[in-house]
Amino acid sequence: MYGSIISLIPFFVVIPIALWTKQVIPGLGVGLFIGAYLLHPSLLTGLQSAITYVVKEATTSSNLSLVLFLYGFGSFVGLIRVTGGVAGFSEWISKRIRTERGAFALTWSSSLATFMAPDFRIITIAPVVNRIFHRLGVNPQRVAYAIDVTSTPLCALVPLGTAFVGYMVGLMHTSTDHAGAAPGTYRLFIESIPFNFFAWVMLIVGFFVTFFGHRKTEESSKVVSDERRVVDLATRNRRHIEQKMRNVAAMVSMETGAVGAVPSAETMHADDGKDREKDIPNPVEVVSERVQPSALNLVVPLIVLLVLTLGLTYVSGYANGGRGVFQALVQANAAAAMLQALVVTLVFMFIFYALGRQPIDRTMFGFMQGGNEMMSVIVLLVLIWAVSAVSSDLGFAQFCQREITRFVPHAFIVPALFVFGCVISYFIGSSFGTWGMLMPLGFSLAASGGGSLPLIAGAVFASGTFGGFASPLSDNTVAMATMMKLPVMSYANYKTKSAALAAGICVALYLGFEWLF
Repeated sequence: MYGSIISLIPFFVVIPIALWTKQVIPGLGVGLFIGAYLLHPSLLTGLQSAITYVVKEATTSSNLSLVLFLYGFGSFVGLIRVTGGVAGFSEWISKRIRTERGAFALTWSSSLATFMAPDFRIITIAPVVNRIFHRLGVNPQRVAYAIDVTSTPLCALVPLGTAFVGYMVGLMHTSTDHAGAAPGTYRLFIESIPFNFFAWVMLIVGFFVTFFGHRKTEESSKVVSDERRVVDLATRNRRHIEQKMRNVAAMVSMETGAVGAVPSAETMHADDGKDREKDIPNPVEVVSERVQPSALNLVVPLIVLLVLTLGLTYVSGYANGGRGVFQALVQANAAAAMLQALVVTLVFMFIFYALGRQPIDRTMFGFMQGGNEMMSVIVLLVLIWAVSAVSSDLGFAQFCQREITRFVPHAFIVPALFVFGCVISYFIGSSFGTWGMLMPLGFSLAASGGGSLPLIAGAVFASGTFGGFASPLSDNTVAMATMMKLPVMSYANYKTKSAALAAGICVALYLGFEWLF
């Protein structure tokens, strides 16, 4: 189809709704239906067209493999959590922290075993180091920052064994198909890693802030300490009241012979209902707290997964003509190799945990619940595929190639794309959502000479990484603030200062690369 401004309408709908609702999925759903209706202007026909796009994209062989990989990876993490692997690893770390500098060094080095996903790293490390650094008198914001800066920025750079890799490669595969670009998406992903400037710069900045940055002023530290004391005092008072209530109820029951439930403080305050709904415990966490900790239940499966991933990727690349380790990795069908390695690892984990006398009902619960936690990512990805297909049929790529490159100098396209992505990712708080919205646009610009594919892919990944790290709406920011008992906005502002500095450096780097190369 000849591209016109109509082809932009789905994205004009997706982005404002995502910014308004702070959720990407509703915007994608509306954008998909509107795009399908533009192609087939009839209510029922447009609805059927939208459903057809979803079914077609979800059942494509490569896309379905990615869906299985994401669900399986969630199951992998769930199994580790419910068998005490996370708790055991946390205990192992806590025994090796003695000084502030050593604590920060161990916090950074622990990323070698918890790099699979940002949320996984946060729930594994934060509870342990929070207690230890509190004992050492370290500002909790500095502690949270040290964990956070080695979460999303690091995960975005690791080329295997993470949920990010599967999502990124699958997204690039769809974008290259619709933009008419060359195939070989895993190789393209590897080539884009050096151009994810924000992740690299943020790690460097974060390292210096962690180990060489000045402490907060006494006044700021006092404010944070006072906030923590208020929370601790409120918690102690609440527990004290509840204990008194239990004692009174016990005395009454002894004298009257009455038996009944003792009301807690929460049941006496109906106005707190909404807050209690937000504090609904994660079932996986509830189960994991009742299991005997064992670091081996994390370390052994992780080693098996990484070894199998490398080995099967090399075998795949060697079969495709790659000679030498690096050449074989580049030539491999990495998506298939990662899925195969994950399936074998999951089978191994069931056997390994059975030999360790883990009940089968517990491991099955961890498998299913962990996979279900990835469903939001899977739904997001399927909708992105469908919207990309609709936009392609509307002539989105042709319009971008013709119009945008006519008005924007080529040297400014990549920096502008990075800045635009940073704004979007900051306001929606989703790196995955930002990548999904901008990758088709970026690849269309690359096809028209707006920059090389690796450079543009790296810029898109960098912009999403910015929001995933710095946004107050990011799941990682909220989870970290909750773990460390910090005000969310205060902690987000603390991170944004260094993130803004890193983003400014990235703009200069993208400008320099465009001008020089």
